[in-house]
Amino acid sequence: MVLFGILFALNIVVGLVALAFFIVGLGDGTVTTMNILIWAMLLSVVFTLPWAAWLLRVRGRPRLGTAMLVPLAVLMVVGGAIMAILIVNPPNFR
Repeated sequence: MVLFGILFALNIVVGLVALAFFIVGLGDGTVTTMNILIWAMLLSVVFTLPWAAWLLRVRGRPRLGTAMLVPLAVLMVVGGAIMAILIVNPPNFR
């Protein structure tokens, strides 16, 4: 139950970060008609995963719901660790 909550929160954070990048991209013009379908797919998958996992948990399949949340949460943790390493120890390209 606690693991599901942590993974659910991490998935929601991933969704909100993706939504923020989308809104900023709309503002500065990097989200165009050429890539709007890619953004739509990305946002729909990122926001559908937690919803579907929650539905599975409510309908009596908590392990399957938790397993559904793991890949995106692991991706977020690995990406965040890489970004933290790059911020603390920036590369030197001289």
